[in-house]
Amino acid sequence: MTGRVGATVVAAALIAGACGTSGKDVVAPPLVTSTTAAADATSSTDATSSTDATSSTDATSSTDATSTARELPDVEVAQTDCPERLADEDIACGVVTVPIDRDDPSAGTTRITIVTMRGYDTGFLTPVAVLQGGPGGSSTDLSTFFPQQPFTQVFIDQRGAGFVGPDFDCVELGKALPRILASNSGEGGIVAQEAIDDCARRLDDDPVLAVTHTEAHAADVADVMATLGYDRWVAYGVSYGSTIGLELLRDEPAGLAGVVLDGVYPPELDVDAGLGESATSVLQELDSACAADAICRSYLGDDRLEDTVLRVIDDLNADPIVVPLGGNELGIGESVDVVLDGNRFAEFIFLLLYSESRMRYLPAVIGGLDERDASSARWIASTGSRVMITSEQANDEGTYFAVQCHDRLPFTEGPAADLDAFARAVASAPLLDGCAEWERIPAGAEVDDPVQSAVPTLLLSGRFDPITPPHYAEEVATRLERATVVEQDGRGHGIWYGSDCIARIVQSFVADPARDLDTSCAADGVLVEWARP
Repeated sequence: MTGRVGATVVAAALIAGACGTSGKDVVAPPLVTSTTAAADATSSTDATSSTDATSSTDATSSTDATSTARELPDVEVAQTDCPERLADEDIACGVVTVPIDRDDPSAGTTRITIVTMRGYDTGFLTPVAVLQGGPGGSSTDLSTFFPQQPFTQVFIDQRGAGFVGPDFDCVELGKALPRILASNSGEGGIVAQEAIDDCARRLDDDPVLAVTHTEAHAADVADVMATLGYDRWVAYGVSYGSTIGLELLRDEPAGLAGVVLDGVYPPELDVDAGLGESATSVLQELDSACAADAICRSYLGDDRLEDTVLRVIDDLNADPIVVPLGGNELGIGESVDVVLDGNRFAEFIFLLLYSESRMRYLPAVIGGLDERDASSARWIASTGSRVMITSEQANDEGTYFAVQCHDRLPFTEGPAADLDAFARAVASAPLLDGCAEWERIPAGAEVDDPVQSAVPTLLLSGRFDPITPPHYAEEVATRLERATVVEQDGRGHGIWYGSDCIARIVQSFVADPARDLDTSCAADGVLVEWARP
C-alpha cells in the first residue's frame, strides 16, 4: 500500500482479521431495550462491584423495540435477521431509520444498522454505545469478538458501513490491491488514487454520502439510544469512534452519563501534520523501549532502532526486495510478487504497530532486513500485506472520505516539510489529494473547535499507539472538567481489550462515571516480550 491510501485503512486495523463467521445455527434473542427511569449518575456505589447499583431494576429486559421504544420524529428501530458472520446466541441485530439531514426534513430518511449484546449482570443498568473507528469501520463487526460484559453493549454502525442501508465500500480499491502491492510505492500510489477517484465518481450522486460526517454520526447514536428507550447510557469510542464520542460530549444529548475515549482522535487535529508527527513519535518510543532491553538490542547489533529503520528505508528504496506470496498467504485467492521498497517497509511498520502482538517482532525483523535477510523480508511483506488487505476489507472508504473531506480538509495544511524518511513515507499523501474527486462541502468552523464538557470522561491510550499518541488524550483532557487519563505501557491502538486492568477500570467507570476511579493497576503496563517471528 502507499501513503496515498494508507490512512484510509490504518484506522480499521483494530478489527482486521477479527471478523469471522460463527458457523452455527442460532436463534437470536430480542433487541435489548429499556424503559426504566433515569438513574442518579452521582451514585457513590463501590466500584469493585460488577453491579450498577444506581437502581435495582433489571434494565436489560428483552422487549419488542418497536413497541416499547420512545418515539422520535423519523426514527424507527426494527429487529432483523443477523448476517451469517454476526450470528451468535448472545446478540440481536436491528435496522434503524434515521433522517438523512436533520436540518432538512425534505431530504428523507436512510438506514443504519445496530447489534445489541445483553449484559450478563441483570442488575447492571447502564448500557454502552460502542463506536468503531475508521472513519468507515463497522461497529457491528466488533460484536464478533468483543466479549460479553456485565452491561449491555449497543454496537452502532456509521453511515455506509452497515449490513443494511447504503454501501460506501470502495470495491475499486479492493480490486486494485494486487496491482498496488506488485508495484513500487510510487507507482502503487497512482493506481490507488485512480481507484479511489473511480469510487468517488460512482458514489457521487448518493444523497446520504453528502450528509455523512461526524455531526450526523453523533446524532444517529443519540437517536438510537433514545429510541431503544435508554434514559442513561455511556458511549465508548475507539479511534475515529472517539471523535464521535467527543461530538457527543459537545452536544450532551439526553441520557449521556459518561464517555470512554480509547485512542483519542481530536476534531481539531490537522490530520496531515498529525500523521507525520505521530509516526516520528512512535518510532522514537519504540527506539527507547528497545534500547532499554538487552534482548531487543541484540537484534540490532546494539545499534539504535531508529537509525536502523532509516538506514533500511534508504537501502530498500535504492534496491527493493521482491517477495513472491501465494494467494493463500494473502487471503485474496491470487499470487502477488510484493515489491518491498523503503516506503512500503515504513508503512508496514506503522500498520503493525497497531497491535502489540505483532509489534514485538519488529526489532528482530528490522535488524534482519538491515542484513537483507530473506526470511525477515518475507515476514514483513506477508504480514504487512495481510493486515493491509484485511483492513481495507473491513473499512468502507466512501465513509472515510465523506467524513475526512468534510470535517478535516478545511483545517488541514498538508504534511510538514521537515519529516524524517519514516514519517515522510507514512504521511506521503496529503488529504487534499485524496479528496480531489469527493464532494467537499466544507464543515462549519465549530467542527474544528476543541470540545469542552463537564460530562465524566475516561481517556485511554497505549504507549506505542502509532496513530493517536497519548499526548492527544492529555491535551483533550485539559478542556474536560471531569477527565481521567490512563496510559498503559506496552500497548498499541485501542486498549480496552487485552488487559484485565483496563477492563476493570472501564467497568467501574460505566457503573458510575462520576466516581473517582482507581487506575493504579495501569502503572504496571504490559510486558513486551521481544522475539523473532
